[in-house]
Amino acid sequence: MRDMSYAPFLAAAFLLWPITSMAGTQGNPLLLGLAAVPVLFIARPGIRPKAYVLAALAFIAWAVITEFWSPGSRGIISGSIFGGDLAIRSAGLRLALVLAFAVLLVGGLLKIQEGRAQVSSRIMLGSVSIHGVMVWLSPFLAASVIPFFYDHDPAQYPSGFQNLDRGANAFALVLPILAAYLGTRAGLAWKVLALVAVLASVASFALLGVSAAMFGAILMLVAFLVVRVFPKYGLRGLFTFAAAYLLSAPLLIGGLLGLVKAAGINLPGSFQSRAWSWEVVIGKIGEAPLQGHGIEASKTWQETYAEYPDWMAQLPDFWAYYPVVPGHPHNMALQIWAETGLIGAALASLAILLLGWTLPLGDRLRVDVRYATAGMLAAALCLFSFSYSVWNEAFWATLALAVGALFLLSRRVRDSLA
Repeated sequence: MRDMSYAPFLAAAFLLWPITSMAGTQGNPLLLGLAAVPVLFIARPGIRPKAYVLAALAFIAWAVITEFWSPGSRGIISGSIFGGDLAIRSAGLRLALVLAFAVLLVGGLLKIQEGRAQVSSRIMLGSVSIHGVMVWLSPFLAASVIPFFYDHDPAQYPSGFQNLDRGANAFALVLPILAAYLGTRAGLAWKVLALVAVLASVASFALLGVSAAMFGAILMLVAFLVVRVFPKYGLRGLFTFAAAYLLSAPLLIGGLLGLVKAAGINLPGSFQSRAWSWEVVIGKIGEAPLQGHGIEASKTWQETYAEYPDWMAQLPDFWAYYPVVPGHPHNMALQIWAETGLIGAALASLAILLLGWTLPLGDRLRVDVRYATAGMLAAALCLFSFSYSVWNEAFWATLALAVGALFLLSRRVRDSLA
């Protein structure tokens, strides 16, 4: 089995990617596990982790430690194997499991020799394309498809539409791969096709109301421009920016909110509610700046708009009963600061910085890989800033699989680059 390539095993997992992603990505942690386990038998990865992996492990270890003072902690593990009700209740521990699978996945991918992923990369690109078509059609077919899959139970329709939104977010992570692959092929027709794919995606994201994915696709184009203008150091610059953004999030976002308020700018409803939520979270960060309030503490912040008369005066009466922080801040940087403090933010920032500086310089990467890496970072940073809880293992598993797709692309030999 040592002579076998790991590429076909990951390609097999990607056959399920469009289904698990459009079903809401909740199955992607299991898909990641199924893709990663064969590495132990096929690739025999080394046991010396990179510095960025150690930093990520240190962050997760610290997050688990904060369980001891978190008001939102539900314990580490409940039930038992023999009782048939074993459950990992610690979000940090679940994230550690996803990281372990991701490390295995990358270990297997690093063993793939260039040129031994030709068919596998085609399968991956085909699956990503199918996912894209499903997303592009979603705004037009959702109204008729959702009742079919949810047994005509109107109470379940919101869950169905939310799953479509998550599927769109998942596609935003792999859109850079498709766009970079098509856009760097020789010939104007391929470049036009890449542009059409991006525009169709932005339009679909907008029609679905998935703002984070829409802005992620736009930022992807900005990242493409950065690595085109600065082919050698642009990629490292983007990773450095991401690390600096996380480390300075309370000051940066707090300053931006202050400027918006001082300028008297009226934000759209959803953005304004998000801004108020961030303002409350920044205040919470000031209460425990070093160690944070503990993992998932934001779930316990139930202050409603009724407790903020100035804000309530700008809202309909029924908003009085809504929590200002709806379960989590919808900004991972602020959530890391609020729940794990400066210690957690510093470790997470270090992991991002080390990852960026471990990668080869941009001009040593094939042009399509360089664009795809930069675009995926931009899209992930946008979802990081507006969508998920930092402890959402489905998001991180989806991102890990997207990185796996990027590796497959890099192991493909191409003879038609621009």
